[in-house]
Amino acid sequence: EIWNVALMPVEPVEVAIPNSTLGEAVELALDNRPELELNKKQKDINLIDRRFYRDQQRPQIDFFASYSSAGIGGSLNPNFSSPFCTNSPTPALCQAGVQAQLQTFLSQIGGSTTAVTDIFVRKYPVFRFGVNFNLPLFGDKTAAAQYGKSLVEAERLDVQREQIEQGIQVEVRNALQSIRTAEARLRSAAIARENSIKQYESEQRKLDEGQSDVYRVLERQTALTIARSNELRARIELNKAVAELERATGNTLKANNIQPKLKR
Repeated sequence: EIWNVALMPVEPVEVAIPNSTLGEAVELALDNRPELELNKKQKDINLIDRRFYRDQQRPQIDFFASYSSAGIGGSLNPNFSSPFCTNSPTPALCQAGVQAQLQTFLSQIGGSTTAVTDIFVRKYPVFRFGVNFNLPLFGDKTAAAQYGKSLVEAERLDVQREQIEQGIQVEVRNALQSIRTAEARLRSAAIARENSIKQYESEQRKLDEGQSDVYRVLERQTALTIARSNELRARIELNKAVAELERATGNTLKANNIQPKLKR
């Protein structure tokens, strides 16, 4: 059953031909091509790297400040032995005196729970302030090497941008030239098709008047079919040339009414 089904195109094959000059097309391509945008982002990153590595070679001063709160509490260890009483003539009395003093101190500060409460009431606060100096006397070789590497990378990106721009200009020129050539080929094919139609109609009238035969009519009909096929092929080549120009100028999505959106 598929042999009896005809595939009919529902959209016209004609594509609007952009009427832009070479300068306008090149300017549009330089604004839209993603390669140039990528190169620009790489140059921005390289600029940040150069600033960072240049700063790494300079003297560095850091100010710092901190605050902490401590708590004291607990009970006396019965097995505690003071090392200061070892050489005492009366070690037992010395140990008893030390333990008495510690017991008095612990009774003043409270039990084991005061270690937590002292922290929140800021009973023993500790403040710290200071300044750190970092002075590279002989220079930071690593930072200097990285800085030099970033400078070379910046030059490479500049050269790469020039190459990209030149390549884009070549592509735009070739695309415009292809459009002009395809237009001329399409006009030639259209004229050939019109002439084939006239020859076929003329040969058909001759056949009706008995001055021709079916063979010549079929020849004219075959020539007309070939002319129509050549015209359609020329139209397709022109459409391809237009699509190539849209690609070269980075205008493919806009020309086809496609709006890209990023999901966030």
